[in-house]
Amino acid sequence: LRNIHSLCRRALEKAVSENLIPQNPASGCKLPPARKGEMNILSRESMQKLLIQAKEEKYYELFLLEFATGLRLGELTALQWEDLNLTTGELRISKQAVVIGSEVVVTEPKTKAAVRTLLLPPKVLEVFREYRKRNVSRWLFPSPKKEDSPLLPSVVRQRLHRLLDHAGCERVRFHDLRHTFATSLLEADVDIRYIQEMLGHSDISSTQVYSQLVKKQLKDVYNKAHPRA
Repeated sequence: LRNIHSLCRRALEKAVSENLIPQNPASGCKLPPARKGEMNILSRESMQKLLIQAKEEKYYELFLLEFATGLRLGELTALQWEDLNLTTGELRISKQAVVIGSEVVVTEPKTKAAVRTLLLPPKVLEVFREYRKRNVSRWLFPSPKKEDSPLLPSVVRQRLHRLLDHAGCERVRFHDLRHTFATSLLEADVDIRYIQEMLGHSDISSTQVYSQLVKKQLKDVYNKAHPRA
């Protein structure tokens, strides 16, 4: 309901600016409270199982890159080879893929902070150098069914669930892979400002959510190791 209201409100704001209607009837609507989905983090064992299964089912490079960068799904599916420097390992994030109707449309990111350059680890870069020899499309992850089109985000979500099922792992959302990336950086004592830049967050408070999660995890581990008498 909140998403529908947001879309209607923006459309009606445009109508007001073009003098088609005197005021925005969507303003002042009472909305249901925002509910955040539970954040799930994959264990190292689950990540390894997922990557092994992804290699068997020809999706290894996609999920390897996600674990190495924590990209949003739309950012990942919008990537083209021109965005990746195979010499330096620099990956430029400057667009996102969104589905309008049945078509994938590549657009600019919603915020300036989302435009960023990441550096791939050497081992990941080597995988993509080999992958480039097999991939003749301009897209890093092309659609197997539609020529000169990227994978649909919905296809990636479905594939993730299938891979997790085949690997014997609990199902998580694709966005939880991004959560996993962020928490792994915090556990490695990476500065939160740097994590904010890597994730493309415009507000540091969005990144601090992960810090709170890591602290809770550490507290839970401590309580298990030191139960009260």
